[in-house]
Amino acid sequence: MTPATLLAQFRTEVTDTATPYLWSDAEFYGYLDDAQKEFCRNTDGIPDATSAFLALPVVADSAAYLALDASILKIRSVKRADTGRPVDLVNHEDMDTRGWYFDGRTGPLKALIVGEERHKCRPFPVTNESVTLQLLVFRLPLVTLDGTVGQVLEVDSEYHKGLLHWCLHRAYSKPDADTYNPKAAAAFEGQFMAFCAGAKVTEARKNHKPRTVAYGGY
Repeated sequence: MTPATLLAQFRTEVTDTATPYLWSDAEFYGYLDDAQKEFCRNTDGIPDATSAFLALPVVADSAAYLALDASILKIRSVKRADTGRPVDLVNHEDMDTRGWYFDGRTGPLKALIVGEERHKCRPFPVTNESVTLQLLVFRLPLVTLDGTVGQVLEVDSEYHKGLLHWCLHRAYSKPDADTYNPKAAAAFEGQFMAFCAGAKVTEARKNHKPRTVAYGGY
């Protein structure tokens, strides 16, 4: 479904089909943009391995942090672009347990440290080689929906209609005598959260291969 198609369905749902509208087109597209982002936050998000910002250049002998795009919700894996070999992804809090410290020494790249600063990561140790790291991530949508012709939703089409639950939650939360309905807003919020929970289970099945289970006995 396109954003424009969802707008038409929204107007039918709330019986707001005659001008002047209770909710403007701009308000709806703001709700829809928020809905797509909330869907990603409440599920794993959009899987991505190819966006340009997922290639992180590491410069030899540099202690500089590497910038992470603000759309990234979770880094799934890190690999060297030159060899394809995996690089450990380590939380800052786990460095002490490994006996790792930034003490001025350099060496081959061992890991990528996350959690020290927002939207940043840090190669460990300060490396004596230049290499590009390739991230595999779950992320938020990259384009803000505003009704521009040609815009598309980034979440899979099977979830488009469910986004209207959040749009209706936002619509009935609008502080106006003709639109404010806290009971309806709460009900649609609950429906949206249930929809996200179901979608998360579905996406987990898609993104992970079945594991073989060994059973004892004959």
